[in-house]
Amino acid sequence: MKRAILVGIDDYPTAGSLKGCVADATALNEMLSRHANGDPNWRTELLTSEAGPTAVTRNGLRRSLTHFFANSRDTELLFFFAGHGAQTSWGADLVTQDATEHSLGVSMNDLITLANDSPARSVTLLLDCCFSGDLGNTPGQQSAAVAENFRLSKSLLRENVTILAASRATEVSQEIAGHGAFTRILLDGLDGGATDHLGNVTVLSLYGYVSAAFDAWQQRPVLKANLTEPVVLRVGPPWIDRDLLRQLPEHFSTAASRLTLSPAHEGEGRPLQPGNPGTPEQQQFDYLGRLRNANLVTTDDRRDHYWVAMESGCVYLTPLGRYFWSLAKQGVL
Repeated sequence: MKRAILVGIDDYPTAGSLKGCVADATALNEMLSRHANGDPNWRTELLTSEAGPTAVTRNGLRRSLTHFFANSRDTELLFFFAGHGAQTSWGADLVTQDATEHSLGVSMNDLITLANDSPARSVTLLLDCCFSGDLGNTPGQQSAAVAENFRLSKSLLRENVTILAASRATEVSQEIAGHGAFTRILLDGLDGGATDHLGNVTVLSLYGYVSAAFDAWQQRPVLKANLTEPVVLRVGPPWIDRDLLRQLPEHFSTAASRLTLSPAHEGEGRPLQPGNPGTPEQQQFDYLGRLRNANLVTTDDRRDHYWVAMESGCVYLTPLGRYFWSLAKQGVL
């Protein structure tokens, strides 16, 4: 029960045209529709300016959003917009192709009202447009925040509504190499750059990944969230197989245990030939190597496992290893 609308507008008859918004929405549509292994993910609807000179109108987008939020109980919702954003006396707007001087498109206030009033299990709002960080700001305070850049904005989000925006409410958003600067990095994060050890990509991990890519002289991505259960946007390749994590208590009796290696762990006949699993000690040594590659075990002075085994030294769990040991011990992996 996951539905998504992705909007990309390049062609604006009465405003400057853009170059990367349709590409942003199209690429994100392909990325979100399936997990990395090909399993179905979000059921998507793609709205772009390629369909005609006024394909994405104010009335059409409002109609799509009304349908999108209707009958959404127990559903996860995701909305993405790439196009022009504009500040007005009433707050910021998502600009549609039929924009006029006093009717630019869909108000961000209206969008957040739909999200906050929705019975959906979760709502994720991704915006790559100028002034996108205005989404969610308390109505009546946007203009003051824009007029006084030093004033901190205030937001009101109901439980499990998340906003990830390309820039602050006072900033423009840039395009680079045929994509929005924000969405280009977002796509890389969804493609595996922002996965956790189990392969999950959430808005939280995406924000950490995207935010670090912008320096102090560039637009500042914004995250606003009221979460009790982070939404998994996509599942990519895990750092380590879940079955290997479940085995942690079999090798470490406690989270603080130090496991002593011996020359037998390296053993004879390396490298092992196909069909030869090796001795139990060699199997454990190879298992520990996989944990080391995922930063779950370490040694004093971070010495190589081979020399630790030759000198009968110890390996032990890192803080992250102890975290997964605890999850495995509880049986929640």
